[in-house]
Amino acid sequence: MTAVTFDHSARRGRQAEPAHRRTHAKVRRNSQAAGREKWGHFSWAQGRRLLLALRIHSEKQRRKGDRTGAAPRSPGDAGGISFGAIRLAEILVAIAAKGRGRLEPSVEWLAWKLNVPAKSIHAWKAQLKRHGFLDWRRRWVETGQEGVRGPQVIQTSNAYWLKIPLPALAAAEKALDKGHPASTAVERLQNQSPKMIEAIAALDRAAARRAEVDAARYPGRRLVGT
Repeated sequence: MTAVTFDHSARRGRQAEPAHRRTHAKVRRNSQAAGREKWGHFSWAQGRRLLLALRIHSEKQRRKGDRTGAAPRSPGDAGGISFGAIRLAEILVAIAAKGRGRLEPSVEWLAWKLNVPAKSIHAWKAQLKRHGFLDWRRRWVETGQEGVRGPQVIQTSNAYWLKIPLPALAAAEKALDKGHPASTAVERLQNQSPKMIEAIAALDRAAARRAEVDAARYPGRRLVGT
């Protein structure tokens, strides 16, 4: 549909929309008013985890025999994930992390940033959405002009949300765990037990106080381990 729909108002006894007031701007179905989004915090750590999960997931798709970036072959097939879709995810992660979760770039800007046509952005977005890493909401904004049937509106950029499917998240967690084989037992306990974190912090504070006392008691002497 368009910002002011085709003129059927006269059939209902309403005044027809003047031709000079029509914007003829397309507005997609199921679009919502912009500015009502509730953006959730998105950190760089979350972004790195998402990209790792996406790369692992895309590699699994490749090993299954799906061509990279292949379109779905059947209604239940999600297809593949192209390298372009991963590049797009990297850009979206950077925007979301810098904007603390706010993610609303236009397709035209993304196409310029990645130096590709807009149809490539649409295809990569669809790939990420089919595999559960991205979702969006179409939006519109008012033009500031009043029409016979209310304020005129025009399509604006989508609001996007980055996600990590649970299977992909589990694979990323497993890879991260394998990627740190040299982690000490203390580091593992720090990541798992808040009580252990506090106990180690208390030991560190006690050691620092001991060092201060020794430095005051023996001025000018180099203590062992310092």
